[in-house]
Amino acid sequence: MKSIALRELRSRLVPTLVVALLSHSAVAEDPSNCGDEVARTNLVACAQARSPALASELASLRAGEGRREAARPFLPSNPALSGSVGSRTTDDARAFNWYVTLAQELEVAGQSGLRVEAAEGELSALSAQVMVMRAEVAEQVWLAYFEVLAAKERAALAVQVDEAVNEVAATVRGMAVNGLAAPLDATVSDSAAVRSSREVLEAERAVGAAEVRLGSLLGLASKPAISGALEPLRLPAASSVERPEAAALKAMRLASSRRVELLRRGRVPNPTISLFAQNDGFNERVFGVGLGLPIPLPQPLGRTAAGEVAEAVAFEAKQQADLQKLERSLAAELAVARLEYDAGSKILALYSGSRKAAATQALRAIASQLGAARFSAREALNAQQALVELLEAEVDARQSLCVASVRLVRANGGSLEGRDL
Repeated sequence: MKSIALRELRSRLVPTLVVALLSHSAVAEDPSNCGDEVARTNLVACAQARSPALASELASLRAGEGRREAARPFLPSNPALSGSVGSRTTDDARAFNWYVTLAQELEVAGQSGLRVEAAEGELSALSAQVMVMRAEVAEQVWLAYFEVLAAKERAALAVQVDEAVNEVAATVRGMAVNGLAAPLDATVSDSAAVRSSREVLEAERAVGAAEVRLGSLLGLASKPAISGALEPLRLPAASSVERPEAAALKAMRLASSRRVELLRRGRVPNPTISLFAQNDGFNERVFGVGLGLPIPLPQPLGRTAAGEVAEAVAFEAKQQADLQKLERSLAAELAVARLEYDAGSKILALYSGSRKAAATQALRAIASQLGAARFSAREALNAQQALVELLEAEVDARQSLCVASVRLVRANGGSLEGRDL
């Protein structure tokens, strides 16, 4: 049953891996498509093509293929050919003697097949780990991409707010000169103008830092040209695909069970069959067949692999516990991701397009309303602050929903690599 499960796991992972590797190679052959402009359609492909972490996992996968190839030989060792020559002499005769022996060790407990199955299980685990790393790289670059877009929107909003705040400050100063406002109001409005100017600089710094982080994930020396809107990913239909993190642990557990069985069967002595020919005595020809068997001695006098078996059994139990822990963690991650996405959708719905447009228009009209004596300087400053907070919260809500969409797609077992996300 375990062998069937291992073959099913491998057959499920290998086609996915082949597609992934082909897509990775296609992008890597043409890295120039990442230099001009980074958009939603080529974002993930660019990051994966230049990811050192993914390249490291692919190298580990090639090493696993090498270990599988090393496990394929049927014979445990190569045949051994030995020989010797000598001279036999008596008082009245002399003969030339030679001895030739061909020996071959054999495994009779099926160790060869178990070695291959264990190597294939490890290879399946490495294949799943490549999928894990591809998903991690995709998730990181999506989050960095949305961070850049949000930072740019905050910077644009900061400039818009700074213009409105400085216009109000100039109006209040004029009113104070004409005795229509208290000097304190002019000082407060000037302080608000200084704060808004500082927030513009802080927003520009945040844009630069976000672009540097994204450029690092994309492997670009300069700041990337970014295009796209701060909109969440399209959620695919509910997926029943197993998370590669769980698939990797299951494959390793199956490989470990093969290692345990291999160690146990390794206690069976390997016979050595030998064929020999010799010229002995005085030109006497001898041909024969020999059989050699190791003598197993009890622990600790001899080696029975008892310690290795106990270690492998304990490691297999640890992997089973780790798998249960991971499955619980992934289930909780999916539940939390759904809650965050649903909550983010409801929060963003509070900031409707009409409400945002009305707030933007009111922010621009505060100075003229103040000049027309519709309300006092302090009321204008309070109203201005409330409108700014609403507009900033709207950007935060859209970024939070974008982040929640990325995490939900991955937690649900979906792909973050599609061009239509």
